[in-house]
This record gives sequence, C-alpha cells and structure tokens, in this order.
Amino acid sequence: MKKISHDAPVDQHSLIIPVFIMNSGCPHRCVFCNQKISAGNHPATITKELLDAEVTSYLNWHKNKAGKVEIAFYGGNFTGIDPESQEELLALANAFVRKGVVNAIRISTRPDYVDQEKLSLLKQYNVSTVEIGAESFVDDVLSRAQRGHNAADIENAVTLLKKNGFETGLHLMAGLPGDTPEGFDYSLNKTIELHPDTVRLHPVIIFSGTALAEDFNQGKYSPLDIEEAVSLCSRAWEKLSAAGMRIIRMGVQMTPEMQQNGAVLAGPVHPAFGSLVLSAVFLRNMISALEKISRDSRDIIFYISERDVSSFRGLKNMNIQAIKKLYPGARLIVESSPNRPRGEIVVTNDLEEVAGLKIPGML
Repeated sequence: MKKISHDAPVDQHSLIIPVFIMNSGCPHRCVFCNQKISAGNHPATITKELLDAEVTSYLNWHKNKAGKVEIAFYGGNFTGIDPESQEELLALANAFVRKGVVNAIRISTRPDYVDQEKLSLLKQYNVSTVEIGAESFVDDVLSRAQRGHNAADIENAVTLLKKNGFETGLHLMAGLPGDTPEGFDYSLNKTIELHPDTVRLHPVIIFSGTALAEDFNQGKYSPLDIEEAVSLCSRAWEKLSAAGMRIIRMGVQMTPEMQQNGAVLAGPVHPAFGSLVLSAVFLRNMISALEKISRDSRDIIFYISERDVSSFRGLKNMNIQAIKKLYPGARLIVESSPNRPRGEIVVTNDLEEVAGLKIPGML
C-alpha cells in the first residue's frame, strides 16, 4: 500500500482516493508519458481485492473527518477501455457509494473519447466528475506532444460534459515542446472561456523511456527551469482562481520511482512545487499592496490567516527577505489568526497607513 497523501493541496476538507489504471485505454503514448515513474508501479489489472483494500485504507485514515470523498480512476484513458471492463471497475467503486461511505466517482480521460453513449454509461454508476487531459489549446503544441487530438476536441468534450450535468476538470501542462509563454496564456484564456470546475497544473518533467527524453538527449528540447515554471504556474493560479476555477493540484506528486537514479532526466522537479507557486502568488500580491505603505515605515504589521503563514513567508523565509530589501529600515511583524479567512491580508504601519488584499482561490 502506498503512502496516503491528499490529492488537493488547497482544499483539505475533501478526499480523492486514486486508483491507477496505468495507460489502460490509451491509443498511443504521448511524448512526455511514463506512468510507471510518474504514478508509480501499480498493478496492470485492478481486482476487487485490490480496489477494496486501497479504498478501505484511505477511508480508515479519513475516519471522522468531514468533507466529500470520491474514488478516482486515474492514469489512463478511462472511456477508451472496453465498455465491459469499464462497467466492472465502476461497479466495484459504486459499491462504496451505495454503502454511503463514498460520495461519488470521478474519472480522467481524453477529450476525443467523450460522446453521449460513453457518458450515459458513466451516469449509471454515480460518476459525477470527468477530468479531461487537455494539456494545451494550441494545436501545434498538441501535435508535437503527439496527443492525437486538437483543441476543438477539448472544447466539444467540456461542452458535452456540462450539457450532461457532469462536473468538469482540465489538466494543463506548462513547458510543452513548441509552447511559449504567450501560447500558455492563450490556453489559460481558453480554459477561462470553458470554465471547468477544477484545473490541474504542472510543468513538463522529462522521464526516462519517453520520446521527450530522446529529444532532450539530442538537444532538441529544453525544459523550463524552476523559476520559469513557478512564474508560469503562479500566473495561471491568479488568472484561473480570479475567474472562479479551483486549482486542485500544482506539480506532480513525488513517487518513490521518481527518486530513483536516472528516472527523471531534467525539468523543474520540486517536492513542494505547489508551495513555491503559492508563495510566488503571495509575494506578487504583497508587493502590490505595499505600494500604499511608506518606505519610511519603522514597523510594518501583516495580519494573516494561520493557514497562510507558510505561503506568506515562502520557502526558507524567501518572501520575508524580499520584503526586507524593499523596507530595509523597517521591522516586519506577522500576526496570524485562526479566525481570519485564507488569502486575506491586512497591512498596517506606525504611520497609520493601511493596505489590504484578497488572494482568490484560497479555501
């Protein structure tokens, strides 16, 4: 049994129980994909005994905690699996829904494998959420990634899912071959137009055994560095959150397989990538708010939520150090409270100046 961890770093009241189907239903392999490294080396076949043990383990850990609980089929193209196998898996998961210990089921799939017949099957088994591997809305980028679908397929899939009453999620990647900051912004804007309920963000990482690894070794592809990746994803966080979408993951979850020598060749890998992104969001917003605070301040007091202290300070207090450079003569005081809403910051100084800000998307 693998180590249990939350799928959603922002909303700690929900629980997603992942069941990995390991490329099942995938018509081909995308240039960046190596599921055995990124997801871990899970069994190729999901048996009743395996699924029951996994779900029960999560439920025992989550016991007496409030919030929505979902079983999620990840790691493949669920609606690309043959219908009989889909029904077998869904029936196993739906048994927990019928017992009342799980609220719903979610699946991930490709946009070009969404049609009315497939959605009708999902509805029979309490599937409430369908996550789409979009990755980008730039057709040339999708082609270079060998996705096998285009941007129109993504738009059609999300539209049909909403028409049928499903909650929707999109997965986006930063730093794909041929993509640019402008192209990534275009993908963000298209995402905002479609307005899925949730979004996942992560930068491209080069795993061994992939077509992208070959391009990297031949000098045909260079990944983002950590600063570039954090910059793109923090901008994405701000734009998508402000538009009312919930980001449920930033960066890939580290697996033991990723930590093996030679498994990851290059790319912006960090065990706390999501924290780096949120810290960048906080710093950018704080610097904007501090424009209202005099540089002659002797004391600057920040009033924040207890749950935001880590994001406010940044890794190794990097945000505090950045603010000190702007106000070298001031004493910085951080007052945290459990009663203050997440993302809300009030700044005051000894000159009775006040600035405030609200960072969207903090739950």
